[in-house]
Amino acid sequence: MALKDNLPAFVANEKYTSEILNALEFELDKIKLRINEMLLECCVTTCTNEGITRFEKDYSVSHNANLTLDERKKRVINKMLSKKRLTKEELSDFIKRNINNTQYYITNMAEQYKFQVRLSDENHKENLYDALFNVRPANLIFEVILVSYEKRCGTFKCSEQTV
Repeated sequence: MALKDNLPAFVANEKYTSEILNALEFELDKIKLRINEMLLECCVTTCTNEGITRFEKDYSVSHNANLTLDERKKRVINKMLSKKRLTKEELSDFIKRNINNTQYYITNMAEQYKFQVRLSDENHKENLYDALFNVRPANLIFEVILVSYEKRCGTFKCSEQTV
């Protein structure tokens, strides 16, 4: 909506007023753009390198220049979520956020303060272990188990290996 739209036609169409309003409109558009950029920096998922650096300082996440922006965002989000009580659903969301497109199964052994995570892809075991170790509450134990399935003569053979 232009500034001229808020004024009566005889004022808005006057030569000098029209020029002033056009100049102001340009500056106001720049201000609106800057405000939108600032709002994007307030959220971890939409911030840029400068914003994620600020979030890393706020949440005491070590800065690693070798990581991509997306990986740095995941580390900050993991740290933010580590403050809450961990449930099976939150752990599932955590695994989905840190490991893309892999099969896993979670067992909650509440009486032992333990979660068992069965992974089928060996390539993701180190990433998951590192992420879990950095955000886990001190009273919880995580057991990451690699599971492999083989089909032999119409039957399946399953083997497990604790990481």
